[in-house]
Amino acid sequence: MPVDSLLGPASIGVHAGDTIDSVINAVKGVGYYTDTIGFGASSNSLTSGMDLKPLGINYFLNTGQTCSNGADMYQYFKGIPDGSALGKKVKDSIAAMGLPPLRGLAPGMMEDAEAALNPANLMGAMLGSGYPQCKKVRLMVGDMYGNIQDPDDGTQWIDNPSTAVYDQASGMYYQEQWVLDKMVDKDTWDKTAKTLNPDGSPKQANKTISGFVGTSKTVASTIVVIGLLGLIAYGIMKRK
Repeated sequence: MPVDSLLGPASIGVHAGDTIDSVINAVKGVGYYTDTIGFGASSNSLTSGMDLKPLGINYFLNTGQTCSNGADMYQYFKGIPDGSALGKKVKDSIAAMGLPPLRGLAPGMMEDAEAALNPANLMGAMLGSGYPQCKKVRLMVGDMYGNIQDPDDGTQWIDNPSTAVYDQASGMYYQEQWVLDKMVDKDTWDKTAKTLNPDGSPKQANKTISGFVGTSKTVASTIVVIGLLGLIAYGIMKRK
């Protein structure tokens, strides 16, 4: 689970004791968990330098629908808070105070609830034509620590992990998938060339016809030439 990235008290220096250092470390521990719950980043000098990042997972999910080009259609889910839980006005006000966005566990729960209660996706599924035309996107997947699987037990957090590409500059993984661009009517969907396999890879241009392998035009031309040569040979044999 991504929450496993949350450090335990001992990992941030909190331990039982009666020294000034133990008290200071305990206060820093309170600051760490407060920032984790509220901001998902350091908001004060107590937590400065600590490895604090928003928790959660971003991932693509196969919808079970097929794009007009033949590829499977995916939907992108943002499990990492983006700081929009309380709206733009509050977000701007917090930024004006010099504080990081509200990307902690509590605001993240509010964002998840808002997304779950948003009827747009449900209504789109009910009222849409059911024939999707898609576009390819490249988006970040995994958690903010650059993981796409559980560091402890190896559980994969994303679909098709072999297609995820690590970006050295950001330290994150990215994936390319086909997502909904717009819904089209059945006639348009049917007439669109299905040039891609379900996994998004291009279909082979070569076709096999009666044991011959090659493009359809090449195979047809070859068969015609062979047929003509056969007729010429047959005519020559009859004359003899």
